[in-house]
Amino acid sequence: MRGIRICLIAAIALGVAGVAGAAGPKVLTDDGVLYSAGTRDNQVVVTARYADDTVSEFFVPQSAAAVESSLQVGVDEASGALYVLWQKLEGMDARLRVAGFIDGTWIGPRTFAGSDGIAAYNPALLIDRSVIETVEGVDENDEPIIGESAISFLHLVWWSQISEEDAGLASYAAIELRDDGTPIWNSMDPIELYDLLPYGVGCFEFEAGDNLRHPKLFVDPRSGHPHVFATDLASCHFQILEILPTIEEDEQTLEKRRRQIIILRHASAIALRPDLPLKSGRLEIGSGLSLLMHWDSDERDAVLYQKLDEEGISETKALDLDEDLNHEQAVELIRELARR
Repeated sequence: MRGIRICLIAAIALGVAGVAGAAGPKVLTDDGVLYSAGTRDNQVVVTARYADDTVSEFFVPQSAAAVESSLQVGVDEASGALYVLWQKLEGMDARLRVAGFIDGTWIGPRTFAGSDGIAAYNPALLIDRSVIETVEGVDENDEPIIGESAISFLHLVWWSQISEEDAGLASYAAIELRDDGTPIWNSMDPIELYDLLPYGVGCFEFEAGDNLRHPKLFVDPRSGHPHVFATDLASCHFQILEILPTIEEDEQTLEKRRRQIIILRHASAIALRPDLPLKSGRLEIGSGLSLLMHWDSDERDAVLYQKLDEEGISETKALDLDEDLNHEQAVELIRELARR
């Protein structure tokens, strides 16, 4: 990405307030439109169900061989632009594509990962509009004049592997959206979320399960800022990075043009331990950027769970399943616990 930085200490922006756009397999917008994505006749189709219960369908061009479980849709509430993300093919042939639907016209699709022979899969997207405060100068009393710029970004995260034997790594990229929702494709340059910490040891004592290869994007309700969660198998950590858009002046040009950049700041890092059920456990991101891992017990009919944070790992607790509590209900209770 143009001017991207990885900052592990502090953010430069004077202030950043975010308004998150909707994203996921299904999306409900502020206007009451429910978007969902699926496949039909080897093509991706987006269904829009409006508040008056009318329905429209939009077939995505050049979307053959999409993996249905990978489909995600997102909406930029500021412009109404709709974006669709999918994985094309599987295994070492996997690649990732994204397309936008803007004012009745498809933009793309664009292959943003996997076209270089490196498999790219398990994608996630988040559309976020950030209001960035900057110092525009000073007034007659030498007080700073504060200006604001509202910018939408299409945040993308995924997992890459160079071979079947390679454990792989998570990557992140952001695409700046213009005010009408059209993407600035060349603003994207992937960042490997790998070996960013100055400490840690490699994960040699256990085999990483597939569930560790699912990076996530989310908005922290406390700060309102977008974050990315990813496993770093180089330093053997679960890491959460805060995504902070800001603006800087390009001193290289005579006009001192301003440009948007992304700062990634480590918000949390939790060490992986071999005694955790890393192959079978599922992770929920909780309040205060803690993690809660849950898994099915091998010894009893129960769902077990632990809380993980920078202070350590809690004792294992259990939710026993019976006729009054099924597996789905138990998992939802654990997810609700993580959100508190």
